[in-house]
Amino acid sequence: MNAPAALPELVEGSAILTEKFESFQGEGPWTGQRCAFVRFSRCNFRCGFCDTPESWDWSRYHPTEVSERVPVTDLVSWVGERAVDLVVLTGGEPMLQQPAMAALARGVKPAARVQVETNGSMPPTPELVSLVDLWVVSPKLANSGMPYATRIKPRALTALAETGRVAFKFVVTDPDRDLDEIAQLVEEYQLDPVWVMPEGTTREKVLAGMDALYAPATARGWNISTRLHILTGAR
Repeated sequence: MNAPAALPELVEGSAILTEKFESFQGEGPWTGQRCAFVRFSRCNFRCGFCDTPESWDWSRYHPTEVSERVPVTDLVSWVGERAVDLVVLTGGEPMLQQPAMAALARGVKPAARVQVETNGSMPPTPELVSLVDLWVVSPKLANSGMPYATRIKPRALTALAETGRVAFKFVVTDPDRDLDEIAQLVEEYQLDPVWVMPEGTTREKVLAGMDALYAPATARGWNISTRLHILTGAR
C-alpha cells in the first residue's frame, strides 16, 4: 500500500530522520567512498526484503521511538563537522521530503557532493535536480512482493533518467527469474547504466549472490554492485 506523497507531520525547515551516521558508501557506482549518511524516515513502499523496516513498519516499530524531527540547519552543521565530500540521502524513501532534501543539499554544497538513493516512484523537483550529483534509482522487482502498478512509475523513471546523472540499481534474489524482468524494464524505459546487486544481510549470502550474478550480468553488459558494508561489518 502506498503512503501519501505528502507527510502532514512535516514542518518547514526540518526533516524526519531514522538516523544519521558517518561511514562509506557500500553500494552502487560510488562504493567505498567515505561519506555521511542521512537516512530519512517514512516510505511509500512495503518491500518484503526491506533492511530498514524501522523507517515505515509501524506494526513492528513506533514512529516516535525510531525517528526524530531535525532542523535542516542542524544537519548542515553536522555534515560540516564530518569533513566529508559526499553526503548520501537515503531512506526509507527520501523523496517524500523533497523540500528538506533540497535545503540540506543547498547547505552542504559546494563542499560536498550529494547522492540520492530512491525507489524511483516520484519525479524530482527542478530545484532538487539542480542540486543532486548522482541519483541511484532502485526500481523494485516482483521479488519485492508488491504489484507492478505500485512499484513501477513510468513518469518518475523518465524524469530521473533525464537528469543525466543516474544509475539504476536492481536488487536480485533469484538471477534465473529476476534478470529477465530487469531486462524487460531496461528495454521498456531505456534505463542506463544498470547495476545489479544481490539481496542479503550476511557476508555469506552477499558473496554467493555476487558469484551467481557475475557471468549473466557480464553477458548482458551490466555492472555488479557489492554490499561492502555487509562484507566489512560496517554500518
